[in-house]
Amino acid sequence: MEYNTDNFSKIFDPLSYLYIVKAINTFNLSRGYDSLHEAILRIKAEVTLISFSSDYLFFPKEMKHIDSMMKRNEQKSHYYEINSNYGHDAFLVELDKFSDIIESRLNNEG
Repeated sequence: MEYNTDNFSKIFDPLSYLYIVKAINTFNLSRGYDSLHEAILRIKAEVTLISFSSDYLFFPKEMKHIDSMMKRNEQKSHYYEINSNYGHDAFLVELDKFSDIIESRLNNEG
């Protein structure tokens, strides 16, 4: 992880990182709509949701809720929860735990 951090700081402007963090922290899927349900109803694409059990930025519970809403609306949604101790950074350090899911979904399998 330290190696990734050192390389990250060499190739990525720290000020850009602050803007990304702000965008993540203020993200609201329902912004501009009367409700989350209304926002989700507008989704026409098939959606794959992947969460990490220890992620405290995008909670698995919230992802499951979105998946359930989509299924109730008869929208195509696939939800996967990856067991991990790396929190939100799991997508950076445990690619092997979910790369098959992404490959499968991109190939319209599973």
